[in-house]
Amino acid sequence: MRTVIITIPFLLFFACGPECKNENVIVSTPVSIEVERLEPAFFGQSSPEGIENLLNEHREFARLFLDSDQYPTDSILAAKIFRLIQNPSIDTLYNEAKAEYSDFDPIREDLEMAIGKMKTLFPETRVPKVQTTVSGLYKDLFISDSLILIGLDFFIGNKATYKPLEIPGYVLKRYNKEHLASIIVKFLAGNQVYKGKSSSLLSEMVDFGKTYYLASRLVPCTQDSVWLGYTSRDMEVIDENEAVIWANLLENEVLYETNHITKRRFLGERPNVYEISQECPGRIGAWVGWRIVESYMKNNEVSIEALLADTDNEKIFRLSGYKPQSR
Repeated sequence: MRTVIITIPFLLFFACGPECKNENVIVSTPVSIEVERLEPAFFGQSSPEGIENLLNEHREFARLFLDSDQYPTDSILAAKIFRLIQNPSIDTLYNEAKAEYSDFDPIREDLEMAIGKMKTLFPETRVPKVQTTVSGLYKDLFISDSLILIGLDFFIGNKATYKPLEIPGYVLKRYNKEHLASIIVKFLAGNQVYKGKSSSLLSEMVDFGKTYYLASRLVPCTQDSVWLGYTSRDMEVIDENEAVIWANLLENEVLYETNHITKRRFLGERPNVYEISQECPGRIGAWVGWRIVESYMKNNEVSIEALLADTDNEKIFRLSGYKPQSR
């Protein structure tokens, strides 16, 4: 595979607030999301019996987030949780999560905006309930159309004393308050994308592009870098070298590859796509897919609903007119 070296010119950047793109493209249906903070209730218990009562009161949470079905009785799980919350390390996580998420309103408001706009597009959309907890880094998220469960201790960010060891650093950098709502919204948006007819790299790129396109319209004031989970340096690289990245994909003839390993190189979680450059961030194919979809929507009179329902991703690519020019 041919390797292209990306060089970045020196640029001056000035700090600025998030740009609200396409803010009024979708009218938001008013919704109200209930947020239940479970961590104070669990950490405030003085006995295993109190924990067991909470498990009985929150059966879905216990089953989906604590795997209660794997225990012969709730009393065994309750005793385990009670021992856990008495651990000084877990208490540290709890206090750090409590401080970081003392105000959950910004996240709730972003989720309400996203769900409200989804109800406009898809009236059958349900309004999920949100429950938060501190699980001792047991689980990070569970997302369904009716319930969103969040392990806040995963999303404390760089200031966390303890971090999940099983998550690579280049992924963990997105596990913070700034990215939490975007991670959830991207998942919800992805559920509205009807997958393309083929399993080629190009088709999967376009599917990712549809997800990013919808998500960025659901919460329009979120920066592109947050949706992508990229740093400002990553954004410099891809913005300045879009034509180089595209030329590399063409010259290496990978767009119509169906091999899983090849697709994972350009769409999977990696610190960098070394096949393109040491500086090219992972998941670059998803970003290119987003650019293709943006171009398609700009050059064709198509509704968002029609875009998401169209599974002919090769047609979308052909009609996009996507052809980035060197800068």
